[in-house]
Amino acid sequence: MRFVFLLFLIFLMTVKTYADECNRIPIKGSKNFIIGYGSLMEKNSRTRTNKEAMNVKPLLIKNFQREWGHRSSRYKITFLTISRKIGSSVNAVYYPLNIKSIKKLDKREKGYCRYRVKFNELEFFGEKISGKNKNFWVYTAKRNNIIQPDNDHPIVQSYVDIFLNGCFQIQDKFKINNFSKLCVETTKGWSRNWVNDRIHPRRPFLIPNFYRIDSLLSQKFTYYLINKIE
Repeated sequence: MRFVFLLFLIFLMTVKTYADECNRIPIKGSKNFIIGYGSLMEKNSRTRTNKEAMNVKPLLIKNFQREWGHRSSRYKITFLTISRKIGSSVNAVYYPLNIKSIKKLDKREKGYCRYRVKFNELEFFGEKISGKNKNFWVYTAKRNNIIQPDNDHPIVQSYVDIFLNGCFQIQDKFKINNFSKLCVETTKGWSRNWVNDRIHPRRPFLIPNFYRIDSLLSQKFTYYLINKIE
């Protein structure tokens, strides 16, 4: 009984931590950086939301784990997410954003929690960086909630392509051997529930206003988001 009570206390502490930390507005005058570990690693995907997010640099995040574990109810897809995992590490990128742009990115990543990473949990591939007056933020799974891919919410190739294209961009720009291989090896949750949607992406990334179109039509037609793909 005492053990169950201790587990309950730990759960409450975790919930409180995320409630306190989630999407905290940075202090004015501070320098803020976003850490991208999935679609935000890829230039076109990243700048679709923040056009100024052109220049990125590589880093490693310690005590976090990247995995396939975040679902989209709208498009029936499982996306990448990141959660606390002592002893694990993830290669990623970081780039500066002002507070206004961070709020804009929060809307895009509304299914996640923007969490401030401790500076001593970051490594910069040999580059010496000072952490003074700097915040490094990463979009994590809310309360470490991980839901693995299944037949109804598979991994989709179009999203994998964006993720790994970003990894190759960093590998080529910074001449980091095997950076892309590290992207694969530090990602958990790969699954046979994986579909190749390159010809007909489940999320139509290249269509202007695709999200607004789908939002509008799904309000009118309950069957719209489950129409057959041909």
